Amino acid sequence: MNLNCLTVFFTFLPLVFARGPHHPRGATVVKRHTHYAPSKGKTITQDDQLLHDKHHIQEHLDEVAPKVNLSKMTDEELELYYFLLHDSDKNSKLDGLELLNAILHTRHQEEDEENQEEKNEINASLEGFNNFVELVDQVLRDDDRNQDGYLDYNEYVEGRKRAESINKQIN
Repeated sequence: MNLNCLTVFFTFLPLVFARGPHHPRGATVVKRHTHYAPSKGKTITQDDQLLHDKHHIQEHLDEVAPKVNLSKMTDEELELYYFLLHDSDKNSKLDGLELLNAILHTRHQEEDEENQEEKNEINASLEGFNNFVELVDQVLRDDDRNQDGYLDYNEYVEGRKRAESINKQIN
């Protein structure tokens, strides 16, 4: 009888813990929307959808200026906020890491607070990460006119104007 009880106990014990770390009990689930992901073939400064992603910009603005109303902003104002909100060291320039962080931010999904960092690492596949790195390298090659390794706001605006010109020629 004791052997049968032990057998049943050890048979069902793994099922009790099967819930595993991906659904920790009592953990707060942070729900986030999924941002538009940049596509290969367009530089960051050519990608209107990326630069005008109001949910992405609002998420950053909520941390510093929660009462700003994005719905009344022009595209140029949205682009300025996109630039300023991703300039983490506040030097009025975007370096490669700041550009990479801006587009990696597009990979948010529904996450547990405790496992957010771990899940970001798991979800960021090597191929996807390499594509993002290539996008950053490409925008620095194309738009960093003084080749200092940074994209200052003037270079950013010039890159946007070139992108608009290219888009008009295509359409």
